[in-house]
Amino acid sequence: MADIRRTIEFQAPIELVWTYLTDSDKIAQWMMPNTFLPVDGRAFTMDCPPGIGSGAPVKCVVTALEAPSGKRAHLAYSWEIDQPPLTTQLTMALREQDGVTTLDLVHSGWQALGPDDGHVRDRHEQGWDQLLEHRLRPLLEGPA
Repeated sequence: MADIRRTIEFQAPIELVWTYLTDSDKIAQWMMPNTFLPVDGRAFTMDCPPGIGSGAPVKCVVTALEAPSGKRAHLAYSWEIDQPPLTTQLTMALREQDGVTTLDLVHSGWQALGPDDGHVRDRHEQGWDQLLEHRLRPLLEGPA
C-alpha cells in the first residue's frame, strides 16, 4: 500500500511549527496526549483514544531529530499500533521561506498490511488530514 504523503504550508515561522512537533504539551493540543521528549532514540507513547483506533497506546521511538537550522528541520519516529500489529514510520520535514513554513509529512510502511486491513491505512490518512488542517493549522495561524 502506498505511503501517506501530505505537504502543507503554514503562515508561521519554522521555530513555532517545530515546537508543535516536539513539545509534549503542544503535541497533545493537536494530536494526542503523549510522553514525547525530543531525544534521538527515546521511546514514547501516544495515547490514542477509543473510537479513533483500538484505544491502546501507539508505541513510538524517535529515529531522527534535527532542530531548525538554516530554515530546515527534520523529525522522524516509528509508529507501532496493536490492531493489526504493525510498525510504520512517520517523517516530518520542515522548510521555511519568507515566514511561510512548509511541512512535508510521510507516513510509510503500510505495505506490511494484509489485504483485509486497508481500512487501517485509510483511517490514518483521514486522521492526518483532520489533524493537520483542522487541529494544527488553527493553533499556528489562529482561527479562520
